[in-house]
Amino acid sequence: MNATLVVRKHTLAILISSLFAGPALAEGLTLLHVGDQESWLLSAQGNLRDNASQAVSFYGGVDRLASVMFAAESAAELAGNTVFKLNAGDAFLPGPRLNASFANLGSAYIDGGQDFYDAIAMRHIGFDAAVFGNHEFDLGPDVAARFAQVSGTTYLSSNLNFSATPAFASLAATGTVAPYTLLSTNGGNKVAVVGVTTPRLPNISSPGAVNLTGGWSAGNTETQNLQALVPFVQQQIDAARAEGAGSVIVISHLQNAANERDVLIPGLRGVDVVLSGGGHELMADADDVLIPNDVRAITGLPQMIADADGKGVAMVTSNFGNRYVGELNLTLHDTTGVVTAINGANLYRVSGAQTDAVVGDSFLKTAVVDPVQMYVNDLNATVIGTSDVFLNGARGAAGTPGSFQAGVRNAETNLGNLVADAMRHAGGTDIAIQNGGGIRTSISVGNVSVGNTFDVLPFTNLVDVAPSVDAEQLKTIMEHSVANASASGSADGRFAQVSGMRVVYDTTRASGDRIVSIVLDDGTVLVQNGEVVEGARSFSLTTIDFTANGGDGYPFAAAGIEFENAVSSITYQQALQEYITDAISEGGLGGVISASRYGVADPLDPAGRLVDLAISPVPEADTWAMLLAGLGLLGVFARRRNAVAV
Repeated sequence: MNATLVVRKHTLAILISSLFAGPALAEGLTLLHVGDQESWLLSAQGNLRDNASQAVSFYGGVDRLASVMFAAESAAELAGNTVFKLNAGDAFLPGPRLNASFANLGSAYIDGGQDFYDAIAMRHIGFDAAVFGNHEFDLGPDVAARFAQVSGTTYLSSNLNFSATPAFASLAATGTVAPYTLLSTNGGNKVAVVGVTTPRLPNISSPGAVNLTGGWSAGNTETQNLQALVPFVQQQIDAARAEGAGSVIVISHLQNAANERDVLIPGLRGVDVVLSGGGHELMADADDVLIPNDVRAITGLPQMIADADGKGVAMVTSNFGNRYVGELNLTLHDTTGVVTAINGANLYRVSGAQTDAVVGDSFLKTAVVDPVQMYVNDLNATVIGTSDVFLNGARGAAGTPGSFQAGVRNAETNLGNLVADAMRHAGGTDIAIQNGGGIRTSISVGNVSVGNTFDVLPFTNLVDVAPSVDAEQLKTIMEHSVANASASGSADGRFAQVSGMRVVYDTTRASGDRIVSIVLDDGTVLVQNGEVVEGARSFSLTTIDFTANGGDGYPFAAAGIEFENAVSSITYQQALQEYITDAISEGGLGGVISASRYGVADPLDPAGRLVDLAISPVPEADTWAMLLAGLGLLGVFARRRNAVAV
């Protein structure tokens, strides 16, 4: 794709029709949309840019994304269309690329306060509206408010309490944050954009005092909270219509496009378009050119979903990480602004290679990409060790029972083991639990840098220690971990990677009654045949403050588990860095992540740390493993198993 942008068939059809339509009875509207940018400012690889060792590094990059958007905007305007640029949330993500903003831009904004490289890009691109996702709140409500303040756009949500903090109340007073906003087309028609934020926000982020409205209840299931939210979104749609909106767009960050498809859209009336964010789904037509190795999650752009009146609503997504720009073309009635036609959609990949390569926007290259790259290069240049094996930090994806993509959200992985071991080492405890959702990427074979540890563990989660936990409490916690697990590999951020114990569960059993056995590394049997062993010793536990405080729904408080009120702690990233670098004599790895210790983990291996009897080829091996544990041989067996797996 060159700088003038190839005019796609749908845009061309609009241009041709406008030449022969006679007197104007309609006007064209083009929506350009992105979502889940998550601080992927440099490239689709993450920290490398145009590096021959990683072909994907020639794709993505916020400067190239801007060039693609500007070219698409020019083409649409040439066709006579109004253009709105919309952002589906999660504009930033904690980690090294966001840390560059805190290191370099602490007083860089025009008011002398904090600016963000991600916000510089948003202002330059000129988004007309954005929705609050979950990651906007990862560093607390003050950072979320500050980012919205300097983003250069209106941040939307119909189910957040903007009166909860002084900073948000101030932004609400100026209209910088709102439930919805009204945009005007070139022809003077009003288009409403309504925002919706995931009801899972308190469990997967850190909104603090900014509580959810819209019928939300901590006692509800996710589906119940989604259903309760629908009438409150409808109220905002009706209010916007009452202000003269002829058409309505909903930007909803609900973590999974199925939530819009199955719950939100079927319950609403008067919506024309829904832009879905948070799920990272790649929705594309069969002829759309994708980034190498990308796979369509949903074929067909847009998806037409029936609303409560049976009217078709166009639903679109735009993947994640500044990798693609989505385009949706509409026709509006020239006087009422009502959508009269959906004229097709396109998905443009952001490429710096091959025939569709674009030259990145020069301002963003200088103002954002270059300084962030310099900061990241310094981190990547600080090598702290080596890994003999690829460390799997993928999210994981469902497949068929016993055959699925294993990742940190649905199975034991070697990176999950490494991180959990690092947590246990930092806390000096018997066991450790790390939610899979807190592990964000993999580590390749070879040198391991400080930058790698930030990529894997980007949040400011602190190490928390519970000095005394009993078997009943631990069973409660582990039941929560596997409640949404399945033999087909359903992925959930709550799924726990563990250290210091072996957990056997059975996903054919009802949630809440899935734990079959838990055995500590020293052979102590805590749970056997699904029953807590009476008289088993207590033990100490390490996790992160996010889960200790109820993140991902973890019931530590409900289970009565008390954590130390430490006056100082380290982040889980620091825990991983120190575990890798600490001497072997101190319980660390001495700089070497060996294949013998962290070999490839297989979810079908009955000797692993996490075993699902629904797919384990030898279910009776659990009894054998307990016997080995009783003899103090389980850890030796596990290490040998890992060595063989390599």
